[in-house]
Amino acid sequence: MKHIVLLVDLTGVAHLALEHTAIIARRSICRVTLLHIASDGMQSQEKEIKNTVREFASTLENDGILFAVQINYGNFFEVIAPAINAMSCDLLIVGTHGIKGFKHNFMSSNIIKLMNLLSVPALIVQGHSTTPQEGYNRILVPIIGAIPKENIEKPLAQFASLFHSTLHFLAYCNTHNVDDVHETINQLQHTFTLLGFPSVVQIEEIGVYAGNHSRSIVQYSDIEDIDVILLFLHEKDNMKNFNDEDKENILLNRFGKAVLCL
Repeated sequence: MKHIVLLVDLTGVAHLALEHTAIIARRSICRVTLLHIASDGMQSQEKEIKNTVREFASTLENDGILFAVQINYGNFFEVIAPAINAMSCDLLIVGTHGIKGFKHNFMSSNIIKLMNLLSVPALIVQGHSTTPQEGYNRILVPIIGAIPKENIEKPLAQFASLFHSTLHFLAYCNTHNVDDVHETINQLQHTFTLLGFPSVVQIEEIGVYAGNHSRSIVQYSDIEDIDVILLFLHEKDNMKNFNDEDKENILLNRFGKAVLCL
């Protein structure tokens, strides 16, 4: 991992996201950029805004973590995707206010809107999340249908390699897709075993028309003391792993588990 970007809105939850950024930066020794989106018309105040952001992130400097500050201007949802794409980052970190919604631009399901705009992996940190001081040692990978391993292999391995994480594959299958799910699990476990990652597999049988798997996924994350939940957001048309309700419930889960979106 060479470049991570923290989206800064100068709120308390962004301070928590800053702690997560520091954990990852120390492990990866990567370049860090703090991105703040300001309103149009504030360009003349850029020096003051940058100083405010630097003061806000003083804990990074105290930890010896170097970072750059970038300010972009305009409507948040219009400028965020071009800004992130132009930065060529490996990971975006976003702090949220969880079930209470994001401040200003992030209320309720707008988190889904934001994630759908982006094509880079993103770590979502809630305001009531616990900072894993020793890193993300346990990663939950929930699977409902077939997921091509090439879609998650590189970004998941890149993140997990920083902490030598154990991968928990939690799969759901029914009589119609049981073979596909087992094949997917076998491929993923084989691939990540070869890469040196220990893994745990649990497969649960469900009804053909069962929906809303998020409650079970979130409960598993609490029982197994998971540090981060992987959420595969950018699915192709023939892949229906998670509906929007599932996605939102996982992203804004009540336990405050961080979520890695791919």
